[in-house]
Amino acid sequence: VFINPIIEEESGDLWPFQEGCLSIPKIREIVSRKERIYVSYYDENWSFHRDEFDGYKARIIQHEYDHIDGILFTDHLGSVKKRMLKNKLADITKGKVKVDYKMKFPK
Repeated sequence: VFINPIIEEESGDLWPFQEGCLSIPKIREIVSRKERIYVSYYDENWSFHRDEFDGYKARIIQHEYDHIDGILFTDHLGSVKKRMLKNKLADITKGKVKVDYKMKFPK
C-alpha cells in the first residue's frame, strides 16, 4: 500500500519496454522509463517509508504514479505514434472495444 506516494528520484538508464493499460485496452506501445526510483510514502498503518525500487517494480510504480497526475502511457509517446493511434483511441472513447472487464465510457 502506498498512501500519498512521492517519487523522490529516478535514476539509471532509460529502459524501453512495451506497456499497456486496462484504461486503454488492446493498445501496447514502447515507453522509456528510468530503471530505478526512490519513493516516499505512508503504509496502511501510517508508518513512513522511503524505499528504492528497480526493474519491473519501478516501472509499474511509475506507470501507476502517472495516473495520479492524470497521465496515461500514451502521453509518453511521440506525436507521430499518437497520430497513428488516433482512430483506435477514438473508438475506445466511444465504447467501440470489447473487453473481459467492466469499463465506463464518457457519454
